[in-house]
Amino acid sequence: MNNIPVDSIVFSVTYENYIKYILKDKPEKKVGEWNIGDHMTNLLKFGYTYLKDSDQMIVKKYYIDSFEKQSDGRYCFYFSKSEDIFFEYPYSRVQARHYRRSIDLERCNRLSENEIKMRLEKSKNIKSEASTSKKLKKSGVFEPTKEELTKIRNEKFKDQPLPTAEQARKLIERVENGEDADAVVTEFYLEKNK
Repeated sequence: MNNIPVDSIVFSVTYENYIKYILKDKPEKKVGEWNIGDHMTNLLKFGYTYLKDSDQMIVKKYYIDSFEKQSDGRYCFYFSKSEDIFFEYPYSRVQARHYRRSIDLERCNRLSENEIKMRLEKSKNIKSEASTSKKLKKSGVFEPTKEELTKIRNEKFKDQPLPTAEQARKLIERVENGEDADAVVTEFYLEKNK
């Protein structure tokens, strides 16, 4: 990923929210609520919807027109068009959001109709990971989170300098508060290199 900008946000939804908000586009063509850095809104041109509990299936692609900052500080995006698109997401499970290159996602093989039906049914019938997982305890033990962040940094940004101790503490805290580790690391290095 070094020196190659991301242009896509991959966000996760439960089956219930897929049916309610994603399957049929809303008239205002508005999607999402994310705490993302202001600098990210200039990079992102596409949005992909990841369906939880579907064995890693992407179900929709959006062509982003613009982002809007809500009163609570979160961003949503407006899109010009969308398309139903079904393929297996080749990276780790999306807990909140990931950032990727659309060129890499478009290379993924599309799923057959039977495979799509099976995965939709699985997602519908499984209690979502999000609804069954317990909130992270505020134990002050950062080791697993630190290891996860270090692994992502070494895989995606190994040529970049390590964060300072203070920056690392802030990154760990964001993940401990429920943000996706991959998204946190990606945002950090993209902000640093802009």
